[in-house]
Amino acid sequence: MNSSNTPVLPVIVIGGGPVGLGAAVELARCQIPSILIERNDRTSWHPKTRNFNTRTMEIARLWGREIYDELRELDLPIQWKSPIRFSGSIVGEETGHIESKGFIGAGPELSPVSSVLSSQDMIEPVLLRQAKRSGLVDVRFGHEMVEFISGHDGDATSVEIRVRNKVTGEESVLRGSALVAADGAGSGMRSLLKMPMHGTAKIAHFINCYFKADLERYASNRPGILLFIGNEKATGVFQPLDARGRWLCQISVPEDQWSTDVFTQERCVQWVRDASGVDDLDVQVQSVGKWQMNALVAENFVVGRVLLMGDAAHMFPPTGGLGVNTGMQGMHNAIWKLALYLRGKAGRSLLETYTTERRPYARWVAEQSFHNSRQVTKMRLISVGKAPADMSAEEVLKETRRYGNQLGLELGSCYESSAVIPDGSAPPEVRDAYVDYIQTGRPGHRAPHVWLQKSDDSFSTLDLFGSEFTVLAGCKGAPWQPEVEKLAKATGLNIGFHVIDSPNLKDKEGTFLQRYGIEADGAVLVRPDGWVAWRSSHFSPEAATQLTEGLKRILK
Repeated sequence: MNSSNTPVLPVIVIGGGPVGLGAAVELARCQIPSILIERNDRTSWHPKTRNFNTRTMEIARLWGREIYDELRELDLPIQWKSPIRFSGSIVGEETGHIESKGFIGAGPELSPVSSVLSSQDMIEPVLLRQAKRSGLVDVRFGHEMVEFISGHDGDATSVEIRVRNKVTGEESVLRGSALVAADGAGSGMRSLLKMPMHGTAKIAHFINCYFKADLERYASNRPGILLFIGNEKATGVFQPLDARGRWLCQISVPEDQWSTDVFTQERCVQWVRDASGVDDLDVQVQSVGKWQMNALVAENFVVGRVLLMGDAAHMFPPTGGLGVNTGMQGMHNAIWKLALYLRGKAGRSLLETYTTERRPYARWVAEQSFHNSRQVTKMRLISVGKAPADMSAEEVLKETRRYGNQLGLELGSCYESSAVIPDGSAPPEVRDAYVDYIQTGRPGHRAPHVWLQKSDDSFSTLDLFGSEFTVLAGCKGAPWQPEVEKLAKATGLNIGFHVIDSPNLKDKEGTFLQRYGIEADGAVLVRPDGWVAWRSSHFSPEAATQLTEGLKRILK
């Protein structure tokens, strides 16, 4: 391992969905070039996922104000972001609802950002524009991998793949420093690696139909983020995309009818009319797709120089947009580690912590998503007057209230790995780790958001985190600066240093020390993904030595 800044070969990214595009953008933030391969000739034309939650938007904020603002402009009107409703039809009687405040966002006390509810066909072009703006991403749509030549061995120093231009048929060999496989649920790369998936498959089957109709006319008195329907003719859910006539519906079907040949556009039109309760509704179908509900997690996320990301690494029931958000956040966990590894600033062990840290979290998400999907199924039965035998309607509704209120799962994940230096403290106690979240500066947790002021600008501690490491110190933490400068020189890292509540960087609400759990002369080391890696409540020569030793351990 060395601290060389020698240019590296581009990273090959397979898959032009949100996670693949996000990986290319994050690599560019780390000053690593990439080549993005996508077999389709354009970004998605079907809405698919809709939710970029609070944590994902915090990642987008680090990419720059331009992309963040472009994503925010796509957001649904706030009255359509909650609640989740259950009824026999759009015009029928409501049988229950859930105040799903998590879709609105965490709020300014916990985060500087808001979540975005839109649709994948609108989100992907924004990510693509940012990738192109970076000047470090070679985007190749209409290309597909036809052969994986090398790169999966443990001692591999590069990867090679054969790629075909789908328009011209021309083939070429690409060589890269690593490969990010973000090629979806049916990942060809995962299959080539023969990577086992663990969990539950084929939970349910759905047809999803993207259509235009004036459903707002009938639902405006009862708007919501998810409108679950259950009657004798139609079972499924309506999802508003823009509150201006664009809708997506998920139709639950038996496996023998799981086909777009069976669920034609005409049949989808009839379903929409049956589910809405409006027999003459004008429905204009834009596209019809299908998907299978799974709760599966790969056995390993890193093989040689190949990293599995997004649905290639894990698949979840679609409860709360956890699939795309878990994928984006896993990508964010992995890319800085990959960048330091490729630049020779970190060893293989750091890269391996991508699996160590994210796989337990992905398993938790899979379990919770599976549980939530079962509760929603019970609510659908209630909607058609078929209450489940094991629980009353009130009990089901109480349990289902966790759906859409997953702030603990979203922001409260705790990592235990060699990339975190424990300080002996205990995590905050919460009633329900899925729902509840308490900010903490304990190593292994998301660094707390604190509002700061510099001149006339108001911003967050989260805005201070760079593409390598950052040290935040209390108002009497100036003695840390020469220690950080020596450490940066010794490791070859660009380590940011900030004294909070200093004359040039005010703690607007006086919450920094309490939220980070340090005294005025204490400090924390924050990783590039915004997670606390190390903490000392006070400054001392011993503490400075511990910081140096801790960072070197992380970089092994």
